[in-house]
Amino acid sequence: MKKSSSAKTVSKVSKGSNADKPAKASASGDEVLLQREGKLIVRDGDTVLKIFGPEYKVSDILNEAMNEARAAETGLPVPKVLEVLKLREHWCIRREFVAGKTLADAMASDKRRLDKLLAQFVAIQAEIFKKTSARMGNLSDKLDRQISASPLPRETRYDLHVRLQGLPRGTALCHGDFNPSNVIITPKGDWRVIDWAHVRLGDPLADVARSYLLFWLSGHVAAAEKYLALACEALGAKVPDVQKWLPVVAAAESAQAKDRKTLDLLSHWASVVDYV
Repeated sequence: MKKSSSAKTVSKVSKGSNADKPAKASASGDEVLLQREGKLIVRDGDTVLKIFGPEYKVSDILNEAMNEARAAETGLPVPKVLEVLKLREHWCIRREFVAGKTLADAMASDKRRLDKLLAQFVAIQAEIFKKTSARMGNLSDKLDRQISASPLPRETRYDLHVRLQGLPRGTALCHGDFNPSNVIITPKGDWRVIDWAHVRLGDPLADVARSYLLFWLSGHVAAAEKYLALACEALGAKVPDVQKWLPVVAAAESAQAKDRKTLDLLSHWASVVDYV
């Protein structure tokens, strides 16, 4: 493997805005694919480097690489993890580069194809749900911890802990951050799913609930409703089945809300505990 020039790019990892920043060329010649708070993703030849800020625990970075490898072992088309390394005091994960266009970009560039692209998105998610793994943690356990860490009132958190105990744990592979920006369509028409940092085993409807909320949080409310209808049809579920998960998932998501508007929206979803 060739030596990386991306050590020169590491200084760009900072505690800035959490909003995604557009791709650009770095001073080292690496193409910056994505920049978020504490993370920098750059293309380095035929590989991609995900560079983490110092606030990330080494154990979490190693666990992300491990979970991604485990997802690939299920037979899903997941970009290969090539190595975990350290550059200028920053831990990094190197993966193979996948050429193509994300479904998010495709949806933004051709809104007339939105319904068709959403159907493809749902079909890919349904394929993921068919997989499982004996070596992954359960999503319900993670949601329980996140609810405890959320800024919601103690009474609300208690109600949601109780609600979660009554929901199915499940054993299906759940991506945990399944949104159109994490699905790449290659020039040949194949698909790859990236960013498996949050993958767990669980009830597919919990993962659907989070994807639904992600559409909402990104401002795509109409797409959220279309997605929900398509997902329920594909899984043979009813909308109220997903709605049972929404308060739990919203409360868990509120633990990492970065701004007041997002927190208020998630708090609203989390407070709706009377779904039947």
